[in-house]
Amino acid sequence: MMPPSSDGKTTADLEFTLVRYLDAPRERVFRMWRDPQLFRAWSAPTGFRMSVCICDFQPGGSWHCRMVAPDGTPHRAGGRYLDIIEPEAIVMTYSREDCDGVPGPETCLSVNLDAIGERTRLSLYQGVFGNEAERDGH
Repeated sequence: MMPPSSDGKTTADLEFTLVRYLDAPRERVFRMWRDPQLFRAWSAPTGFRMSVCICDFQPGGSWHCRMVAPDGTPHRAGGRYLDIIEPEAIVMTYSREDCDGVPGPETCLSVNLDAIGERTRLSLYQGVFGNEAERDGH
């Protein structure tokens, strides 16, 4: 266990891991992350519309997305691809951007895809966030 910081929080309090089992082969799930049009179709939260999705899907390449909330509020995010092991893993940075495209604090997002027959176990890690509210917003 990590020692607590002066505010009593540990690094583990400022990160999260999600695990999902998907009824699709690993190669197909990987393609959903690699192809900007496919990524655009599924990655926005319910009710949001992805208006822009640009991905230079290679280590060192950048990505940028714009979403529009149901109330019309624009949201921007972007980052860099750090490592890609097809069809097993993707490691990338993530930061929200202000209305001028200036990035905020950066987190690391990693996706691991494990083949289980014709199904896939997706494990997604993201952290370290600046505070619990930022973590919970994801």
